[in-house]
Amino acid sequence: ANRLGANSLLDLVVFGRQAADTTAELVKPNSPPVTLPANAGEKSIARMDKIRFSKGALPTADLRRELQVSMQKYAPVYRNADDLKKGKGVVVEIMKKY
Repeated sequence: ANRLGANSLLDLVVFGRQAADTTAELVKPNSPPVTLPANAGEKSIARMDKIRFSKGALPTADLRRELQVSMQKYAPVYRNADDLKKGKGVVVEIMKKY
């Protein structure tokens, strides 16, 4: 496995264990299921549809590319505080275009 794959596997093990431990603390055996309102999730879907079907002047691919290049430049595998600070400002400016 490559290094990134190994990191992903380790993340799954560590965070999966934490999720299981937290769930065991919060959900007791034979507890009733959580009841959700009939319209649960509709607000999220509406928000995603608004984004998905928007007709802005800036193509999504251009925005994605700009964000990708910025992340590769300011938040690569080997990071330092100065670049991360600069990168945060760059990402904020990219988000304003969105």
